[in-house]
Parts: sequence; C-alpha cells; structure tokens
Amino acid sequence: MSFGMSLGLGLCVALGLTDAAMASASTPPAAATRAGAAAPALVCSLRPAQPVLGHALRWQIRARGLAPLPPLQPAQLGQTWLLQGQSSERASGPGGSSQTMVLRLFPLAAGRLRLPELRAGGARCPPRRVRIAAAEAGQAPLYVAARVVTPGATVGQALRIELDVADGGGLAWEPLTVRSDDGILHPLGSLDTRAADGAVEVLRLSWSFTPTHAGDFTVRFGLLRGHRFGELLVFPIASLQGSVRPLPAYWPAGWPVGHATLRVQPAPRRLELGAAGVLRARLDGVQVGRQALTAMLRADAHAPGLRIGEPRLRRLAGPALGAAPAWDIELPWRAERAGRLAYPRLRLAYYDPERGAPGLALADWGGVQVHDPRPLRIVRALVAVGGLVLLLALLRLGVQAARIARCRARWRRIARRGDVAALRGLWRQARESGDPDAITLRTWVAAQRCGGRAPSGTNLKRSIDPLIDPLIDPLIDPLIERMLDRDQRRLYAPPRKP
Repeated sequence: MSFGMSLGLGLCVALGLTDAAMASASTPPAAATRAGAAAPALVCSLRPAQPVLGHALRWQIRARGLAPLPPLQPAQLGQTWLLQGQSSERASGPGGSSQTMVLRLFPLAAGRLRLPELRAGGARCPPRRVRIAAAEAGQAPLYVAARVVTPGATVGQALRIELDVADGGGLAWEPLTVRSDDGILHPLGSLDTRAADGAVEVLRLSWSFTPTHAGDFTVRFGLLRGHRFGELLVFPIASLQGSVRPLPAYWPAGWPVGHATLRVQPAPRRLELGAAGVLRARLDGVQVGRQALTAMLRADAHAPGLRIGEPRLRRLAGPALGAAPAWDIELPWRAERAGRLAYPRLRLAYYDPERGAPGLALADWGGVQVHDPRPLRIVRALVAVGGLVLLLALLRLGVQAARIARCRARWRRIARRGDVAALRGLWRQARESGDPDAITLRTWVAAQRCGGRAPSGTNLKRSIDPLIDPLIDPLIDPLIERMLDRDQRRLYAPPRKP
C-alpha cells in the first residue's frame, strides 16, 4: 500500500472517531442518570457494628426502583429477635422512587444470631450472621438466677419462686410477667438486697407457685425491661424447670398442703351472761382454699354454753408471709349459760410434704367463767331503794329538827328577854288567824309545842316541856303569870278616883 492511501485511511478513521466523540458529548447527562437509576437495588445495613445483649440494633433497609416494601412481621425474625418497632419512608424524584425502612431489634440471646434473607423484585439481601456480645467490653454480664426455694415440691403445695437480678446499677426495671400452664402463680412483691461485699445490688422478685398436677412443670418469665438514662434495655430470662410429687391417694382433694401453724390471740377469762366477743387466730404455712377451710372450721366451731357464729376469713399475702397465704380467722360467739365453759377447739389436718405424712394443727383458747349478774343486780336494786328511803327519812328528820330548833330558839328569846309584848303579839296573831286553841293564853301556849300538840288533861308546864328546855321553864312561867296579872289588873281593877 502506497503512502497516500495509508494517509487517506487514517484521516477517515480519525474523522469517524471525532464524530463519535462529538455525538457522545452531545448526549444529555440526565439521560445517563436515569439510565443508571432505573436499575433496582436493595441495600441492608446494621448498626452498631458490635451489638450487645440487651441493647437495641438498628437494621436499615433501602430499596430503589422497587415496589413498596411491606412491613416486616415478627414471625419472619424467629424466636431470637424482638421487633420493638419499625418505620418506613418513601420518596419519589426524577430518578425514580426510593424507600427506607428502619427496624429496631433486640437480640434475645448471646452468640451468633441469624437475620433472615429479604427479597424484593429481583433484588435481595442475603441472610446474615450477627455476633451478639454478652456484655459491653470491661463489664460483667447481667446476673439472672431463678430458683424454687420451698422444699418438698408436692402437688397443691405453695412453692416460693425467687428471681435475682444483679446489674451494674442505674437501671430502673419494669414489672416482670410470669406465666405457667402447670399451676397457679401469685406475685409476692420485690425486695432490694445487697451482696455480702456490698458491691453488687440485687433485685429479688418472688412469686407463689402452686402446681396443679404431678410431674414436670415450667415457669416462663417474660422479657426483663429496664431503663437507663432514657434508653430501653431488654434482656431474656430462661424458663424455670422443676418437678413435683403427687399427693397420697388417701388425702382428700382441696385439703391443706404444707406445714400448718395456728396462732391464737388471748380470749377473755371472765364474762357475764349474754356477753359477746370474737375468737381470733391466724393460719399460715399451708395452701388451702376458702371453701375447704370454712368447711373444716364449721366442723369444730361448737362449744356447750356458747353460741358460735359463722367463721369469717380474710386472706393475707406478702413477701414476709412466705409462699402460702396466711388466713385471719374470726369466730364470733355469745355466752348463753352461766358456769365454767370451754371455748371451741379448732383442729386443722394438713399434709406435710417434708415429712411425707399428715399433721394436725390445734387452736385452743382455754376456758371461761361466766356468771349470771341478775341476782346481784336485784340485791343492788334493793340496797339502792333502801338507801334512798333511809336518805329521805334522815332528810325529813333533819328538816323537822331544824324546825324544832328554830321554834325553841324563838321561845328562848322571848323567855330570856321577858318580852310580854312579843308573847301577846303572837297570841293575838293566832286568834286573828282563827286558831281554835287561842281562846285563852294557857290553852294556846299548851298547844304551841315545837314537836306537836300536848296530850289533853295536862298542866301548862308539862304541855310546854317539848318546846322549852328546863333552863327556860323558870323564865316562861313568871312571864305568863306577869302577863295574866297585868291583864287582870287592867280588866278588874277598881276605877281610879277622879
């Protein structure tokens, strides 16, 4: 090939490349962007990079150019993850639509956990293994220990279940839920304690668990949730396994199981007929229902001479009372017969799982002396009436003595002064008032006894003995004689010569 032909071919190639380059340069950039954005994509990311048990994980899923992603269901995550919440945002633009979904997950175990595969259209996020640390670096894992405290473990016996939780401090725990299909659960409250060295704070939760059938039982604890500085922490708790023995065939269903203790409060020792009261006792240590306990108390709630009412029961429960509830027992009574009586004796049969044999708890209030107060009340009433009569008689005698004393004092004053005018004035007042004894002076003086009238046919001196003492007699007689002489001289004296 000649040099001219080679040069022409080169120019043609160069011109062709130049045209191609110019055509390529003239293509708009938006078209190239749309071409690249049209490809669907699904991207999954997980934070933090080193997750820890109890702390939340943020799983972010980004979809581009795909149909809207449906919400993720907890069943898709399995039993090893807790889906606490999820949110989704969708945006549309010139380059197409995009969606961002964020899931908040809590791991329910330490070790390597699996996140499931996600598919959307032709895009996918492959399954992923995530390593969950038991605790943060330099810290001890959360201490959780559950146990059955009550020995024996027999059907119908109230068992005490305790759960100890120890953390580094600063956590505020939410109430914990407990479930079991093998018995009855009742919370007993919580108690904060500390370890022997005082360095670890322990939160102790307790429950009463009464198994309803023999064999293995399972107590399932809910998730333990706590808050620290506004952050939610979630920890799993393993289920508690155990087994219980069956009750003997001879023991009736519903009767008390456990070690029963009956404590009585003192009762009165002396009573009056018709008095009423209440006998009180406390039963603890056994698991028994209200109906069964009431039936057992009715069988023994009787005593000659005492009328016993219907037993009253009040159920108590709390961490200080143990796993079995305590019962406050009240027996109302009324004394209907006098004499030496005995309070009722309560006998409560129970099955002791520790000994594997029945037992008997007794409640004995002793005896009481009942007396009839009616004869004594009659005697007291008679004494009161007699005393009242005697008091009235003494009061009458006192009034009469005072009247006699005033009367005698008046006559003493008249006699000692020799007051003829006073004696005449008294006699005149008696005549003007119509006194029949005031016809003459002597008859009137005879009638004026301070203590009463004088007997008829007595002389003047004897008639005034009760009213004037012997010291005044020599004075009153001359006073009367002088008064009479004066009257006679005034009435019968000869007239004066003019």
